Amino acid sequence: MKKRLLSMLLVLAMAASMLMGCSSGTEESGGSDASAESSETTEKKDGSYTIGCTVYYMTEFITLMVEGMEEKAKELGCDLVMLDAQNDAQNQITQVENLIAQKVDIIVVAAVDSDAIVPAIEMCDEAGIPLVGVNMLINTDQPYHYVGPDDVLAGELEMQHAIDEIGGEGNVVILEGPIGQSAQIQRLEGNENVLKKYEGKVELLAQQTANWSREEALSLVENWIETFGGKIDAVVAQNDEMALGAIQALEAAGVKDQVVVTAVDAIKDGCNAVKEGKLLGTVYQDAALEGQEAIQKAYDVLEGKVTEKKLDYIDMPWITTENVDDLLTTIYAE
Repeated sequence: MKKRLLSMLLVLAMAASMLMGCSSGTEESGGSDASAESSETTEKKDGSYTIGCTVYYMTEFITLMVEGMEEKAKELGCDLVMLDAQNDAQNQITQVENLIAQKVDIIVVAAVDSDAIVPAIEMCDEAGIPLVGVNMLINTDQPYHYVGPDDVLAGELEMQHAIDEIGGEGNVVILEGPIGQSAQIQRLEGNENVLKKYEGKVELLAQQTANWSREEALSLVENWIETFGGKIDAVVAQNDEMALGAIQALEAAGVKDQVVVTAVDAIKDGCNAVKEGKLLGTVYQDAALEGQEAIQKAYDVLEGKVTEKKLDYIDMPWITTENVDDLLTTIYAE
């Protein structure tokens, strides 16, 4: 009987010891959770961020830029949520709201409209989510992170080369991007900076938006040919797509050999037009590099490596028959 009682007491003691051990483990679970939380933070520092991005719409240029973003995000181990605002400013604001609701770590914006996107800065600030502008400047005095082209310089380059080609005098027309986008505003500023130097020698016959569209530019230049006859000496297009539409219209009218065309972006079709002698030259805006740099900046902001909010510009070289093969045989090689 005593042996049985002793055995029972030993069993109870062992059970109590096991229960105490389990209880101790449960109390340390807070430490375990903290350790998991620390591990998650470490993982995020290694790159597992979610980057939300909204772009104005998927032009050929933006498609190339997005490919650069995806490549860089993969390299850094980040998730990328990509949205197309379809050239609708209000839709883009809604997309920013949705990305905030999804609790992404940072938001990258290629603005539909430089003014309409301004509220997104405050929305992101209130949510504690950093914002990085790309490709299109935001019309605000507030500092913000940005990677993109020096569009004033691009506008100056394309206009200067067009005027040089026509001998410093004659008549030009300007194909503008969507009114209100920073690229349109700044490239026009660059265009006008050069035109001022030729006052009395170079006349601006017309300027109008073709919304970055080849088709709209084709139609618009057809109308200008009908209106101005053979007076047009140069077409200065604020992107390659519109320049290519202008070239189509000029060729159809049989006057392409009489008119100089310049542009911005150096997309593949634009480079081929330069190679063929149809496009005098184009300012190279490296879309893939721009996308990569925007994602890199977003990552560096999250890592705390970038704290100052400032505008970073990519290089904008002038592309002609002399250097166009540098692009056609590398990034645009089949």
